[in-house]
This record gives sequence, C-alpha cells and structure tokens, in this order.
Amino acid sequence: MLIAVTAILLSAIALGGNLLVCVSQARSAADQAAIAGAASARDGDFDPCLKARLASTLNKSSLITCKVNEEDVTVKVGVKTAVPFAPLVSRMARAGPVECS
Repeated sequence: MLIAVTAILLSAIALGGNLLVCVSQARSAADQAAIAGAASARDGDFDPCLKARLASTLNKSSLITCKVNEEDVTVKVGVKTAVPFAPLVSRMARAGPVECS
C-alpha cells in the first residue's frame, strides 16, 4: 500500500512539474513571437503574423491567435503538455513600440 501511495504522489509531482515547465515555455514563446511580429510590423513587412508563427514554431509551440493593430502585435501561443487533464497550456503576449515623452 505504501508503494502505491508513493507512486501516486511521485506521479502527481512529476505532472505538476511538467505543467510548470510548459507554462514557462509558453510564456517565453509568446513573448518572443510577439516581439518578432512587432519588429516585422515596424519594418513594414506584409504579414507580421508569419514572423510570429515562425518564432513560435522555433520555440516548439503553436501560434493560436495573432492580431495586428498598427505596429502592436498580440499573440496567443500554446504548448502541449504530458498531463492528461490539461493537454495544452496557452499564454498571451503583446509587443509594440513605446511612445517616448
């Protein structure tokens, strides 16, 4: 019985650790995708979301949404997890120029 309880507890800790790693990866991927898209928009590229998708893919995540408002880019990125009840973790980020005053 003690072995079963220990195994269940260790599995829960491992799943929680996987979720924390995936949340961190999703946050980082969203930030980088938003920055790539905003830089692309600032440079006048045709489709900033294409650069955001590329940055997201290179960070082992998937771009869920991408919205461009002038030079501001808002993205939502998802990362697959190994947790059965939470198969996808998503995070949002926004990037764009800041007005200097």
